[in-house]
Amino acid sequence: MPGEHTLYRKIQVVLDYAKNGKHEDEKTLVDYISSRKPTNFIYYYRDKKTDKIAFGYSENSIKRAIQMCCDLKLLRGPKLELTKVGVSASDPRRFTTIIARRVTEFIDRKGVPLSTVETAIRKVLHAPDPEPPTTRAIWDRIAHPKEDIDFVTFAQLLNLLGQSKQLNMSQRRIYLPVSS
Repeated sequence: MPGEHTLYRKIQVVLDYAKNGKHEDEKTLVDYISSRKPTNFIYYYRDKKTDKIAFGYSENSIKRAIQMCCDLKLLRGPKLELTKVGVSASDPRRFTTIIARRVTEFIDRKGVPLSTVETAIRKVLHAPDPEPPTTRAIWDRIAHPKEDIDFVTFAQLLNLLGQSKQLNMSQRRIYLPVSS
């Protein structure tokens, strides 16, 4: 199971709170999630005045998770309502399957089909000087318009595919095609 600070878990939390419908727009959804204090969006820092560890809730992290939900078409519109697929994804039993399908569709729309990713992984593994098939190694071997999808988004999507069992991955983010 992915850790609580992963995008995978953050999407689950956003969908769960969006399902409650106690918001009118992105700002009120962010405020609502922050007020519920889910540990998924917590960050720690050292308070310089007291020299103690303090914590806060990252609104930017919440906004990025909301944006990914919109990109994956789990939320829509100015009120960020759950789509039909978003409602289905809010069921924990179906979440993994739906996220895998939505991420696959998203990267297809961005011009990087899953088959291209798997081909790049195989090329990395079978190169004369093989290297671990990390996100960067895969990214460097994929020919696509880089303006359609940036590296950070690509890395997040690859992690989501790994966490939803579409790609095998280790804790150090080494990706391998799922054996058929």
